[in-house]
Parts: sequence; structure tokens; C-alpha cells
Amino acid sequence: MQNRKEYLKHLLHNRDWTQEDRAWLLQYLDEKDLTELQELAAEEFNADLFTAEPVLAREDSERILRNIHQRITAKPQLQPIVRRLWWKVAAAAMLVLAAGIGYYEVSHPPVKELIVLSGMQRKQVTLPDGSKVFMEPRSSLKYKGDYGKAKREVVLSGEALFDVQHDNAHPFVVASPLINTRVLGTSFNIEARDPREAKVVVLTGMVQVQAIDGNSKDGQEVILTANKRAVYNKTTDQLQMSEASDDARFYLQKQQGRFMYDGTELMKVVNDLQRYYNINVTVDKRLQHCAFYGDFNTIDEPEKALNVIALSLNARIKKDSTGNGFTISGGSCQ
Repeated sequence: MQNRKEYLKHLLHNRDWTQEDRAWLLQYLDEKDLTELQELAAEEFNADLFTAEPVLAREDSERILRNIHQRITAKPQLQPIVRRLWWKVAAAAMLVLAAGIGYYEVSHPPVKELIVLSGMQRKQVTLPDGSKVFMEPRSSLKYKGDYGKAKREVVLSGEALFDVQHDNAHPFVVASPLINTRVLGTSFNIEARDPREAKVVVLTGMVQVQAIDGNSKDGQEVILTANKRAVYNKTTDQLQMSEASDDARFYLQKQQGRFMYDGTELMKVVNDLQRYYNINVTVDKRLQHCAFYGDFNTIDEPEKALNVIALSLNARIKKDSTGNGFTISGGSCQ
């Protein structure tokens, strides 16, 4: 909620909108919930009234704003501070009006491309056909407004896990800078963040992965089944397939919202936590091969998950000065 509000604030303070900005705004308006926009307009209104120099009396400024709907098409000759205030509230008023009466649907051309940004958080997206996308932070997903009618194609930048609805008539294609991934119905994870390497791991079903940035004339492609991985390296121009049971297990449990272990070696558990929380964990050598029984919820804080491990081993958890590193010491295998 706060991230959306901050993005709206950025748009209202910036006249030079990009194509992504416009697409995001239209998608936001289409949700018919303008709570953040209304709150932001009110905050901007109050802030400017109390911080602007009194070029006009407060009652005069309020009178101008009360009649803003009569003046939107006019070009008022106001002092600079009042003109800036008028523009901010007028922009917000126009957006609220547009969403309220469906104005933008008839006054703007149809949306040709929808863009979803995950920002700094993980984000779940449901596509028009019911397929689900679990986006990692700093990722983006693009798809056309006619998605599902003629074809199902999305463009990924970053990392995401896909759970695709089966549809023989409309294969699902994920395009990324280095590879294209084509499926009918399955679940798989794609990492397309590194400009030199892209990776696909299949959880269920079957996918076709094709390198699109190579120099080979005949192209390169592989067919992946469950628990298999394909990695394309741009430097070597090689698309290679390998076993990926651990990766598939990790992505599947992340999607389900819970990591569960039944006698799993402690270092595998710790490696999962490091990947998911993006933290560093050091484990005493004599504890590394201990068997762990337990589970973690993906909404848990990392300290909570590590304390579960420490409790099972009668060990201690120490946090380093950076706040992003931990040490598990003491205790013993039981």
C-alpha cells in the first residue's frame, strides 16, 4: 500500500511520465480503488496550504480549490506558488474523475501493454487466464492487453516462478533477454536478471527452452521435465541441461509458503534460508551434518527461523554488526 502511494506521489511531482508510468497508472485506475490517490491529494493540499507563502489569503485559496472542477479547462493567471498548488490538485482531481466515470476508457486508446513492477517486495500476480506469477523483488512483467485471446506471452525481467494453467490451444511463452521458454501447463522458475546468464528450473510438467542470443545458426533448445534445469551462458554461447532436484524443491516450497524438513542435513536447510532471506549464515563444522526436523513459514523473520534451528540443537544464534549475518555455534546433534 505504501509503495503504491509513494509511486503516485512520484508521478504527481513529475511531469515527464514514461510509457511504464502511464501503463502503471491506467492499471491502477482500473482497480477502482483510489484510496491512496485520495489520501495523497488531501496531504498535498494541506501541506501546500500551510507551507506556501501567503500570496493569497487561505480563504481565497480554498475558494479556488472548491471550484477547481469549473477551472480545469481554463488557464488561470495565478502566482507561481498557487499555480503549482492548482496543478497538483487538478491532476489528482482529473485522475479521480477519470476513474469514477470511466472517462479514461473512452478517451484513451486501449492499453497495448500492461506492466507489473514488484518493487522491493515479493509480489504475486494472477494473469487473465488464471495463471499465477510469483515475482521476486526488483522484477518486472509485461504482457499485452489481448493476452489469452490470440496467444499467451509475457516478458520477464528479473526472477519469477510461474504456475501456468493448461491450454492446448494457447501455449504459454515467457520471453526474456537471453532465452524464450514455451509451455502448455506447468510450474517453473526463471532467473533472467543477469545479462550474461539465464536459468530455468522445472517443478512440474515440461517446458521447451530456446536460446535467442546465441551465435549458432541452427539455434539451441532443450526440453526440460520436472526437477531439471537449463542454464544459458552468453559468454560461452552454451545452453546446458542438468539435474536440479534441490532447486525444484526450494522453489516449490517457497511457492507453497512453507519450508518443511524431515531429517534434512542442516547445511541444506541453512542454504535454503540464505537464498530466501538473502542473508549469510555461518555454522560450526560439527553441526553442519546434523539432521534437522522442523518447518518455517515464509512470512517468518529470519531470526525466528534460525532460533527454531538453535532450539533443536541446543545451540546459540549470534547476529553480526552488519545485521545481515548470523552464526550458529555451540550445541550438538541430537
